[in-house]
Amino acid sequence: MNTENHCFCELAPLYVLDLLSEAERLWVEKKLAESPELRQELAQYETVITEIPYSLPILPMATNLKNKLFARLELEPVTPQANINTSVNSNLASSMTSVRMRDVQWQTHFVPGSEIAILYTDLIKREIVGLFRAIPGMNYALHRHAATEEIYMLQGDLVIGDEVYGAYDYIRSEPGSTHTPYTNGGCMFFFRTSMDDEYPDLVEVGV
Repeated sequence: MNTENHCFCELAPLYVLDLLSEAERLWVEKKLAESPELRQELAQYETVITEIPYSLPILPMATNLKNKLFARLELEPVTPQANINTSVNSNLASSMTSVRMRDVQWQTHFVPGSEIAILYTDLIKREIVGLFRAIPGMNYALHRHAATEEIYMLQGDLVIGDEVYGAYDYIRSEPGSTHTPYTNGGCMFFFRTSMDDEYPDLVEVGV
């Protein structure tokens, strides 16, 4: 390989752009290994190269670009569907679920002194999201969490172990954990829990 006419300052920009031949690329890398100070010069070229796309004027996209690409790939062009909903509000409404407070339906829970309102049920994840409220003195049954449970306190108190939680406290129970919460003055909270939680004491008595 004839390297007499090679100049690092000329080949370095082409090296950054990956436009060199194999022999030229190896020559540049050899020079970098021999002279570490050249790496700083190469880094300057890399900085300039990365700024090139942002310095170019923005060109408008051809209106028939998609048809040209489909023709090049020998594919049938896609005909726009007349019934596609382009309304942002409609798309937003179809991608969210909401429950107004006036529509919340409370039902008696299997634990005496408590009620529950289901806001959302995910049969794929086996999750229930809802509201729970209890009268003063309610003792919740011993249960084991099949998955993570999250509670966000809204009113009253909830005692778990040695901790007393009140309004706006967040409680997270990990899978496999067990506890028997109770409330002294009554409570209400938002929860997300598994449909597969286990209640060993209730199973024994046939509840």
